[in-house]
Amino acid sequence: MIRIDGSMGEGGGQLLRYSIALSALTGEPIKVYNIRAKRSNPGLRPQHMTAIRLIAKMVGAKVEGLSVGSMTVFFTPRLKVKGGRYELNIGTAGSISLVLQATLPVALFADNTVHLRLIGGTAVKWSPPIQYLQYVLCPLLRKFGANFKISVLRHGFYPRGGGLVEVSITPVKALKSTDFYEWNTLKEIGGISYCANLPDHVAIRQKKSAEDFLRNRGFKVGEIAIDTNTPALDKGSCIVLWAVTDTGVIGSDALGERGKPAEAVGREAASKLVEELSTNAGVDRHALDNLLIYASLAKGESLITSSELTSHAATVIELCKLVVGSKFNVTKTENVVRVVCKGVGLTI
Repeated sequence: MIRIDGSMGEGGGQLLRYSIALSALTGEPIKVYNIRAKRSNPGLRPQHMTAIRLIAKMVGAKVEGLSVGSMTVFFTPRLKVKGGRYELNIGTAGSISLVLQATLPVALFADNTVHLRLIGGTAVKWSPPIQYLQYVLCPLLRKFGANFKISVLRHGFYPRGGGLVEVSITPVKALKSTDFYEWNTLKEIGGISYCANLPDHVAIRQKKSAEDFLRNRGFKVGEIAIDTNTPALDKGSCIVLWAVTDTGVIGSDALGERGKPAEAVGREAASKLVEELSTNAGVDRHALDNLLIYASLAKGESLITSSELTSHAATVIELCKLVVGSKFNVTKTENVVRVVCKGVGLTI
């Protein structure tokens, strides 16, 4: 049984979710202990248990310790990853994006197409909006040979969530290695600005503010779409921006909040994008967090350049070394972090 100290590195929910995902993929039983030990409310919270339940269904796993406050979880896969239809209601505004972070790599190695129907938060604090996965992560993962489609049928804002997302994942026999070099050519900047149960001008002002910020700094801006028609249970707004380069896609986002002007939301997202672009790195810092697990499973050597090695990314590297035996070499220059990963070539 693989044993993982849940307080290792960043020590949060992502470490737990990825540990379970890698257990499901390798078929190796795993024990995760000291779960979220560094947090003020240590142990499992309801939102951390949802991805585990979904992955357990996919591999017929036996799970012990799955309760609120639990500091230790045992996960024993008993089947190969099964395709089919799965539904999950996270409850309140628990992040759908964080559930997908863990379940997407598992679903890619299923014996058949996986269809997910997920209810929860789509644009909430401390997690990427679902549109970041749609427009930034999805095209990046295509370079590894991954193919999935995300449809947002209802937004999910704090506090009730209730967002509805459908995901279709086409399985692969194996992932291929790829490279995300520093970019030379900026092809286009696009985005989506949206709101629900608020006046339409909120989304419009977010968009205009982002456009003005980018243009004032010499960037040519393409289409930033407006969405005021997708329903939601609660009020909310968000803007997601992306820059397509000759090597990849770089993303940023900002979430509306009570008392935060729409103009500030747009400027925040645009400022983040400009900061990421200023390094010429192939992907943004949050994309690196997500891509590492795929590089570790792919066959061959991948290179990923990013603006920063976050604590999340450093933790994922150590986890992948421990569980699947992938090898990493991390070097830093003044502006860019270069991560070379020799993957293990996992196959179905």
